[in-house]
Amino acid sequence: MKWRLLVVFAMVAGAAACADILGIDDGVPRASDGSLDDGAPDSMPDVGPLDAAGDGPFSPLSCGAATCNFAAGEACCRTGPTTYVCVASAAACTGTFIPCDRPSQCSPTEAGASTCCTTDVLDDGGNYVAQSVACAPYKSCSGAPAHYILCGDGDAGADCPPEAGCAESTGTLPPFLVCK
Repeated sequence: MKWRLLVVFAMVAGAAACADILGIDDGVPRASDGSLDDGAPDSMPDVGPLDAAGDGPFSPLSCGAATCNFAAGEACCRTGPTTYVCVASAAACTGTFIPCDRPSQCSPTEAGASTCCTTDVLDDGGNYVAQSVACAPYKSCSGAPAHYILCGDGDAGADCPPEAGCAESTGTLPPFLVCK
């Protein structure tokens, strides 16, 4: 008789433990949609678009004849007048570090919206060439030939001021597109 009581007690205790695990207190199972609530808002995607290789999100960053993956943290490095390579960080660049090629790749600052801006210097041949490229407030990226706004894919000059168009750079940072 004692062992039967022990078996009944074990069954009741087991059912109570299952109810605790399932989050029910009356022993009646609830209908579920099978999803897990991890506390993340439903509007957050689990994954971004995949690149051609299926390795993860891809966002293009021009880099001479190549394209770097801005979404994966890659940037471009100008190693010669028209020689470019993709790099993982500024420290890996032995030339001009190019972290952006359009304003949409720049985060707003305390001063407002930012743009992808070149800072140009006069070379020995009397030509202005990009010494650096960085995200900067729009107000500080004016005054060609000392500064140019990079305009990404040239989407009808959408990244450029109304009076300027987007065209390929011939001296400052060829073949990147800049607002003229």
